[in-house]
Amino acid sequence: MKHLSSIKQHAASQSGFSILEIMVTLVVLSTGLLGVANLQVTALRGNQGAHLATLAAQQAQDMAERMNTNPKGVGADLYDSLNAGIPVMAVNCQSASCTPAQLVLFDHNRWNAANQTLLPGGAGQVSEIRDGVYLIGVRWNDRQLAEASGWQANTPAATACGEPQAGTRCFFLVHQPASIS
Repeated sequence: MKHLSSIKQHAASQSGFSILEIMVTLVVLSTGLLGVANLQVTALRGNQGAHLATLAAQQAQDMAERMNTNPKGVGADLYDSLNAGIPVMAVNCQSASCTPAQLVLFDHNRWNAANQTLLPGGAGQVSEIRDGVYLIGVRWNDRQLAEASGWQANTPAATACGEPQAGTRCFFLVHQPASIS
C-alpha cells in the first residue's frame, strides 16, 4: 500500500504545465504566426505586381486596338514615335468627326492619360521597328524593384519603353495592324 500512495503523490506533483513549458510553447507559436503573416504580406505584394502587369498588358492592347480602328493614320506613319507624354488635343473625337491625324492625337492623349491614371508613374510609347510592325510599350513604377530596372538597355523593351530607369517595369507587345484596304 505504501508503494501505491507514493505513486499517487508523485503523479499529483507532475500534473499541469510549468511556466517554462508555457513560455516555450508561446515562443514557438508566435514564431509560426509571424511566418504566416510574412507569407501573407509577400503574397499581397505579388498580387499587386501581377495586377499592375495585367493593367499594363490591357493598356498595350488598347493602343493596338486604337491603331486597328485608324488604318489611314497607321498607313501615314502617324503612330510612329508616340512618346510617353500626354499631348494636348484640339478636337474631342468622341463628339466630333476627326481626320486620321486628329484621331492619332486623340488616341495618344487618351491612352497616356489612362496609363498615368491606372499605373503608378504609368506612361506608354509606340515605335515602328520595321515597315508596318510596331512596338507598343507601357512602363510603370514598381516599389518591389527598389533601385533595379525591370529591363535592360539595347533590348526591344528599351525600344518600346525607353532607356531603363530604376524602380520601373516595362510591358511591350509587337503589333502589326491590319493593312489598309
